[in-house]
Amino acid sequence: MQTPEDEMFMRRCVQLAALGLGKVQPNPMVGAVIVHQNRIIGEGYHHQYGQPHAEVNAIASVRDISLLKESTLYVSLEPCSHFGKQPPCADAIIQWGIPKVVVGIRDPHDKVNGNGIKKLKDAGVEVVEHVCEEECRELNKRFFTYHQQHRPYIILKWAQTADGYMDIDRSNAAERKSYWITNPALKVVVHKWRSEEDAILVGYNTVLNDKPQLTTRLYPGKNPKRFVLSRAEEVSEGYYSPLPMDLSEAMGKLYEQRVQSVIVEGGRKTLDRFLEVGLWDEARILVGAQQWGKGTKAPQIPMPPQTVQHIDDNQILYVRRHL
Repeated sequence: MQTPEDEMFMRRCVQLAALGLGKVQPNPMVGAVIVHQNRIIGEGYHHQYGQPHAEVNAIASVRDISLLKESTLYVSLEPCSHFGKQPPCADAIIQWGIPKVVVGIRDPHDKVNGNGIKKLKDAGVEVVEHVCEEECRELNKRFFTYHQQHRPYIILKWAQTADGYMDIDRSNAAERKSYWITNPALKVVVHKWRSEEDAILVGYNTVLNDKPQLTTRLYPGKNPKRFVLSRAEEVSEGYYSPLPMDLSEAMGKLYEQRVQSVIVEGGRKTLDRFLEVGLWDEARILVGAQQWGKGTKAPQIPMPPQTVQHIDDNQILYVRRHL
């Protein structure tokens, strides 16, 4: 039976886990807290792919290891039970004699998915499940989408003016000039988003017209893998990898490459293709203060934003397809 204290300590696990965003893929983000007599004596999270997992880091942070045999370990995701880059965390918990483990949500990976919990219970460890389960699922929405739907988590992103235009009139040669819809602060935000996701995707016309770099040059972090919906022979710039124009097939290719999340930064046609077939999970819409009065209209989403963020005179609208 879970308690309010269980929820409090699990939320701390979620806070810690989120520090690994953009650094641990294809692994999930995981946080762990060790509690002795209602006091935290150790905590840790998964810092980097290939490095020790959250439970091991939490155990290593405990100063008096004799207390482990009287403590409870809280962890946002079921401890792993198989050998990968690191040995099984369930084994470490058992070896250190931790008598109780509180788990936020089960791991959907086919090599875990209940096996870690079974291993703990078979060794006599008391296990409590489903504490702050929805918060733990939301934390790893990319990981769950990848393993349960066999495709990446899809984020649609575009910028539009206050009166709803996202591009200039490309048919008018006199008006083909560089422009920026939102303020400089939002450009940094976009580069931060890129650092957090595995890949970024655009349409062929975006490459042809804008030749975007699609990097994180304004924010510290890794560059995403860069893809374009096109035929291979159309792509001359070497840093774009072509994807088939059929969206289901394209997402299947990303799944095969272990891409867990992708930002779609294409033009109106590319965005509409994802919207028309319902192949998206969230949209992030940057709204500038300018009013153009003409140009290419931005896509319309028939649902209100769940969150609106204000940055100076600009806004970011966050829309989730499923909550």
